[in-house]
Amino acid sequence: MYPMTKPVAFLALLICLPGACLFALQKAPDAAIEEIRTAFKEINSIKTYKKEEYKYEIAGCVESGSLEYYLDKKQIVKIKETGLIGDGGWDTEYYYRNGNLIFIFESLLGAPADGKVQKSEYRVYVKDGKVIRFMENQQIIPADNKAAEMTETAIKLLKARTTKNFKAALCGD
Repeated sequence: MYPMTKPVAFLALLICLPGACLFALQKAPDAAIEEIRTAFKEINSIKTYKKEEYKYEIAGCVESGSLEYYLDKKQIVKIKETGLIGDGGWDTEYYYRNGNLIFIFESLLGAPADGKVQKSEYRVYVKDGKVIRFMENQQIIPADNKAAEMTETAIKLLKARTTKNFKAALCGD
């Protein structure tokens, strides 16, 4: 055997293993995904939730923003965030079960100077505080910084309802 074969094979394993584990986590059991989808449908089918609505503007971050908190008794089950800045806008919905984040759906629309509207959608499935599936449009992709930022914002928005510090939750200030 060549003298460098073992160290090279070990190095290749160290490089590939974390990526393989992350992708394996993304291919979550269908049961967990179906459970989240069922909760999503249930939350959206109930029309009797108490709704709290807040409007805000934050220079350099949001020109026209709104947050809607949907509560079942005193527990948040959904937060809908809508915002506009420049030539773009977004709608993001955060879903919670028993105070824990389970799903995020984000739709982004933008129109650059040439007038061609571009649309992107992101879906983040979360179980036990971990991203189990991340999707861009209809494609499953590895969870990246975007998924981490989205889940972090979802947690900050839970606290922002009490503090009303939406700037810190949404713009990082």
